[in-house]
Amino acid sequence: MKFKTPDIQYIKICLDRLTRFKPVSERFNRVFDDILSKYLIQGEVKISEFTLDEKIQLAAEILNSAAKFRSDLSLNEILKKDEERVFYLSSDDKKFLNSKIDYLALIDLLESDELPLNLKRLKLQGEFSSDKVREVYSTLFPVSKVVLVEGITEEILLIEFAKILGLDFKKEGIFVLGAGGKNQVARKYYKLIEEIKIPIFILLDSDAKEIFDIITPKLRDKDKIHLIKTGEFEDILTGKLIKNALNFHFAQNMINNENDFEENGHAVVELHDCYKNNGWGEFKKADFAKIIREYLQQAKNPPVSDELKMITDEIKNL
Repeated sequence: MKFKTPDIQYIKICLDRLTRFKPVSERFNRVFDDILSKYLIQGEVKISEFTLDEKIQLAAEILNSAAKFRSDLSLNEILKKDEERVFYLSSDDKKFLNSKIDYLALIDLLESDELPLNLKRLKLQGEFSSDKVREVYSTLFPVSKVVLVEGITEEILLIEFAKILGLDFKKEGIFVLGAGGKNQVARKYYKLIEEIKIPIFILLDSDAKEIFDIITPKLRDKDKIHLIKTGEFEDILTGKLIKNALNFHFAQNMINNENDFEENGHAVVELHDCYKNNGWGEFKKADFAKIIREYLQQAKNPPVSDELKMITDEIKNL
């Protein structure tokens, strides 16, 4: 079959999508279909008429045409073993992972600067074990645990607080996954336990007690769920931390009473009033989380609540 050769930017996109933390067939099917639709010079045969084996072989051939073929599939074997540790694999998954994509030759086409962590890991793999590469270079991949959270605040901040407390998520392979709200957590968890072998830690706000009760009977032995004692994630940030972060970000010393934000289950309400009273515009959780992150990354010994310490220990010991 005749085909066009992909450019380097497209190779980068494909390798990124193929090595993300998603179910194997989901990512490979999407990428291979895209490769064939973009680069195959079609005759009478339609893409939909290819068997899975034919699609895999042809997509790999098109990708490999962008680089000098080495016939060295050692990196493929490493990636396959890592996927086997993380995912429950179907027969189709195994076929995708046995494809002859020349990862070594293709990754050499890419500049090292500003690569996503999953591709940085491929660049650095060399003779090291996957876990050693992750530990030394903080590449996150291969993933060893998943932390399932309700929303954006936890996604942004958990990794920062854990690092302060001595747990580096990127070195340990701990992947934070947002469910998109408390009502999506159970559905997301049930899907994950059908897909992955590795442990899952679930963090819920206190108003998600009903979700907690639904999930708990189905919780795997290797997994753990934590219900915040009072309020939501913002409520387990200390008042002193919130005060210091806001004063630092807005370059003002307008907040003096840190008790307004203490762990009483009403921090978000207080923050809405604080933003309004100081003329800072509308309070938005995602923007606020970025302000806290900005402060944490430069602060020395920032105050961390006891519950955040407990959560971090539970994730570490999972």
